[in-house]
Amino acid sequence: MSFITGLKVLFRKSFYTFIITSFTLVWLLILIFNFAPVPFLFVIIVILGGGLLFFEIFFIVISLFQPIEKVKWFISAIIFVMSMVIAAFLWGTIFFPTSDIFFIIMLNANLFFTAFFGFKLCMDSATKVDNYVYKGKKSRIALRIVAFISFGILNWWLLNFTVNFFNRFLTPLQQAAGSILRIILWIDLILMGIVIIRLLVTKKFAAYITLFFLLTTFYMLYLIFDFIYGRFFSNESSDIFYMVLSFFMDVVLLLYILGTVFDKIEFIKKKLRHLRVDTIALFLITMKLYVQISKLISRATSEEYVLLQQLGIFIIFLFFTFVFGIHSIFTHKYNKIEE
Repeated sequence: MSFITGLKVLFRKSFYTFIITSFTLVWLLILIFNFAPVPFLFVIIVILGGGLLFFEIFFIVISLFQPIEKVKWFISAIIFVMSMVIAAFLWGTIFFPTSDIFFIIMLNANLFFTAFFGFKLCMDSATKVDNYVYKGKKSRIALRIVAFISFGILNWWLLNFTVNFFNRFLTPLQQAAGSILRIILWIDLILMGIVIIRLLVTKKFAAYITLFFLLTTFYMLYLIFDFIYGRFFSNESSDIFYMVLSFFMDVVLLLYILGTVFDKIEFIKKKLRHLRVDTIALFLITMKLYVQISKLISRATSEEYVLLQQLGIFIIFLFFTFVFGIHSIFTHKYNKIEE
């Protein structure tokens, strides 16, 4: 898949390997601290974690003016040490990178990128499978019809089962999840209608659409599980299962996003002349680091704000599913595959 090519480009850069490794180390230290709250460990987390955030913010600014790879390694080392000193000096002030104003900016940016790339992952996966089946000239028609029907039936059953489950057994707030899934069902029906009309008029068949439906349903169920389990059945700061699952999903999505970005370097250079790929990548890594810190460290975040955030992801994801789903139905090409 194309994002894997982008990841190879990413990990050939030692700077990003260092950043991602440090990100993982800070997460592990915070996880350990939640189970063994030693004051010395807390100081290390504050200096290392805050320093890493300052380090990334400094390099976001630097990347606006020159490529990261042109910065000498000893200059990077000096900036890293300075970041640690600044983090220790500014701890507890509004200028520290974990103050509320930084969190609000990053968590809201996370809404858009999580929803968009969640949609893109579902769409890319579905089209890749359909493209693979399409290559078999003798069996393509039969296999694509079987896949279309099979994934469609499975998605219809899964949606109906989960909607009925939420409506029968859970609280009114959690029943709202059933309403969101019902909206997904209606979007699926509309897109299915467009696919069938296009097939009758142009004889072109977007067979991947039912697999796309199924993947979006799984993704929405993950978002719903993440919210319901995290808010009602888990003490987020001490539930290791929740934190590890959340971290794993965030890392998978982050790697997919970064792989996609680095696979589109030339496209980004043409379309976003004033932004470098390094700037985008560093912002995305910083954004995900903030999201994980917000889950690991107890913060004074109101229930209404958390609910509004999750609802924002749902709405943006549904929007992308509907609008770009229609766009993909009419624009997806198979002629390059045959060549």
